[in-house]
Amino acid sequence: MGLFDFRDISKRKKKKGDIIIHCEPTEIRLNGTPVSFPTTYTFLKNILGEACRIEPVKQTKNKVYLWDELGIYCSTADPEKMLMLLLVQDNRYGLGHQPKKSFTGIVMIDGKPMAENIQNVTENRPYMIRSIIKDNKQVAVALGWNPTP
Repeated sequence: MGLFDFRDISKRKKKKGDIIIHCEPTEIRLNGTPVSFPTTYTFLKNILGEACRIEPVKQTKNKVYLWDELGIYCSTADPEKMLMLLLVQDNRYGLGHQPKKSFTGIVMIDGKPMAENIQNVTENRPYMIRSIIKDNKQVAVALGWNPTP
């Protein structure tokens, strides 16, 4: 590892459980594995591991799949048709069911940090990515199926 390699995200030492999401014009890669939405729980389990908790959502058929240590959750009525992941960056805000820890992974868009390039994600991509803002702060990122392409 070189002296200034800490500036290059790809050369940083990865902690066990680090999640790196690369959003490119034609695909998303989750820890190097291409993912398309809708996806399945089995597919996500192969990348993220078993969900720590699976909880029912009151008065619906939905269940919430929570990866507490990763700061990720997904809500769906059908584990064979998961439309979106929610990356919770600040779990102090009331986002309904939420993981016990905040998402500390990295989201890259076209090779740059998400904050620098999110405006380049148009409706023409096969996925959508949205910031969830509370009190003028990004508290989560929704990543998933784009119904418009």
